[in-house]
Amino acid sequence: MIRWILKGIWRDKTRSLFPFLVISVGVTLLIYLLGFMEGTFAGMIDISAHLDTGHLRFVNKPFYDEEHLHPLDRALAGQKETLQWLQQNGDPRIEWSPRIRWGAIMDVPDEKGETKSQTPVIGMAIEMLDVNSAERERLNLEQSVIEGTVPSHPKEMLVGYKLAEALEINLGDQVTLMGQNFDGGLATDNYRVVGFVRFGLAAMDKKMALINLADAQQTFYMEDMVTDFLGFLPMNVGYLKYDRLKQNIMDHLPALQQTPPKDWAKDDEPLILSVLDQRNLRELSIKFELVDDVVIGVFTFLMVLVLWNAGLLNGVHRYGEMGLLLALGETHKKLILLMALEALVIGILGSIAGCLVGGGLVYYLQEVGISTHGIFETSGLMMSDTIRARVSLNAFVFAVIPGITASVLGNLIANLAIFQRSEANLFREMEAG
Repeated sequence: MIRWILKGIWRDKTRSLFPFLVISVGVTLLIYLLGFMEGTFAGMIDISAHLDTGHLRFVNKPFYDEEHLHPLDRALAGQKETLQWLQQNGDPRIEWSPRIRWGAIMDVPDEKGETKSQTPVIGMAIEMLDVNSAERERLNLEQSVIEGTVPSHPKEMLVGYKLAEALEINLGDQVTLMGQNFDGGLATDNYRVVGFVRFGLAAMDKKMALINLADAQQTFYMEDMVTDFLGFLPMNVGYLKYDRLKQNIMDHLPALQQTPPKDWAKDDEPLILSVLDQRNLRELSIKFELVDDVVIGVFTFLMVLVLWNAGLLNGVHRYGEMGLLLALGETHKKLILLMALEALVIGILGSIAGCLVGGGLVYYLQEVGISTHGIFETSGLMMSDTIRARVSLNAFVFAVIPGITASVLGNLIANLAIFQRSEANLFREMEAG
């Protein structure tokens, strides 16, 4: 029967070409839109994770509750022991990196050593002196440094290019950081500015500075201490799995609190967060999923509507064929089933064509992307300058299922008219034709 249906589709293109094109275009657009939206949101999550939150974040709750104040006295001690615990109790795909979030006054001296300009800055301390450091790659420092170089020696610093413009900092200038150390006293230290970095976010470009982790520990008297352990996951791990990975670590926290690292304070309270728990990204993810559902629903409805009308028009020209089949002894139900099977084959063929075209478009946007040229720089959203789509199995599944469903459903609705006509009427229409 399938062979007979395929021959009919191939020989009589008037009844198959239009439905085939409708399904192909519909599936192509669905794959493109879903891939583009998923890539855009995944890009937002990745850049937020790399610059700020990590895909998972292990932090002291007292620090997290007041992190806008950068309370370094609430940092977690026992860096090596804590990192070892995370590696043993977390998913092996998670790559953990220690960081320090700090805040200080940056003082820029003039030729006489007197203050020329100063301002409060926020900063991040990461492991970046090693050219093979994963942190350099995550922050894309090689490409983000628009002038100068990435630090390669102790007590070297990167500053946001807008911060450098505001404070009139030149490459090679020495600046002084003045802030609070771990003990609550005054911490001061000198750093040499070796590069200007463009993060792509106005707030960070105006206020952010990067120093090496070991230098920050020395400056703020934080030996073997960090404020955060950020966990990073590979691209093939979707954000819907982050909560489960977080829960796996949370299940081990009671045991950690019973036997904490020996250098922890008595009131230290470990907290594990996912990127969705921070910067309102969970609410944003719910909205993205809602938009996905609406897009799928709208396209499915439109395809059913178009194919229904196409089936009605096509059915008028096939009344003679239907009458002949009924006259030969076919039942109405079997005839409906035959037409539905034909629509299923057309739906599968159209979906395959749509997958090839739509998948190609999404792959191109994944590799090349669309440059935004700083459009989102002042929006407050953490988005890359290049928006990329993402090829994913979900996009293909959620495009193919509506494509096939719309084909069969539209055909069934259109062919219900067969039950309203007698064999004699259909046979006479065949004779008249």
